Amino acid sequence: MALSSLTKSLRSLLTRHPPLTPQTQTLPTQTRHYTINKNQQTKHRKGRIQGTRDGGNEICFGKYALQALEAHRITSKQIEAGRRALQLNVRRGGAKGGKVWVRVYPWKSVTAKPAEVRMGRGKGAISYWCAPVQKGQIIYEMGGVTEALAKRAIQIAGSKMPIQTRSIIRDAKTKEIGIR
Repeated sequence: MALSSLTKSLRSLLTRHPPLTPQTQTLPTQTRHYTINKNQQTKHRKGRIQGTRDGGNEICFGKYALQALEAHRITSKQIEAGRRALQLNVRRGGAKGGKVWVRVYPWKSVTAKPAEVRMGRGKGAISYWCAPVQKGQIIYEMGGVTEALAKRAIQIAGSKMPIQTRSIIRDAKTKEIGIR
């Protein structure tokens, strides 16, 4: 009896199965970089963004950065718009070694119920994803570009944000000074 079950299992292993290929899914370019894994999709609570940022408020990768001066939620579309503005200015400025780093990630889901739906019947569906940004947190960094190009690009990216931001530069002595 045990031999017959063993032969059945071996037979099923030896039969040819079609190779498993990952399904490629084309996403709009605006949200391509900021999609969450389906296993991680949970409905988060609203919460509050309080205090200043202890970690993540120093320039790590580049020489120039955009820093948040207020606490707020930044949506994935706003993050992508700022990233595109930075990369477009780097490309147009002719900086071949220019690079942009995004230091925030939209991990928090925001839910909304459809219009004209009665109260109750559970929490609404996920409407969009956002990144809770604290005061003093670095949003973008860039390097390999001139100071004039960085000032202009960071100013444009800051205008895409729903909060007050400032540009900072890392000094040769690793001190941060505000760009005016």
